Amino acid sequence: MTKIFEVIRKPLLTEKGQVLRENNIQVFEVATWASKHQIKEAAELLLQAKVVSIRTVRIPAKTKRLGRWVGKTSAGKKAYIELAEGSTPSHE
Repeated sequence: MTKIFEVIRKPLLTEKGQVLRENNIQVFEVATWASKHQIKEAAELLLQAKVVSIRTVRIPAKTKRLGRWVGKTSAGKKAYIELAEGSTPSHE
């Protein structure tokens, strides 16, 4: 079995995420190899709350320039985790 912190890496704290929190939706950066079932198990253990649905989004790598040097940002994946009505995460 995989560990929780291998699947869910960190919460994404953005303005959009704050608006979604009012509707019981949490946003996390997750491992690119993680499936929705693995994310759901890890979220329920981590947040101690019932998960209703999960939406995942792949973030492509972007080309960045700094002067004459060209590089790429790393690709990633994030998950929008909707919690059951009335259930709040234990960490808040």
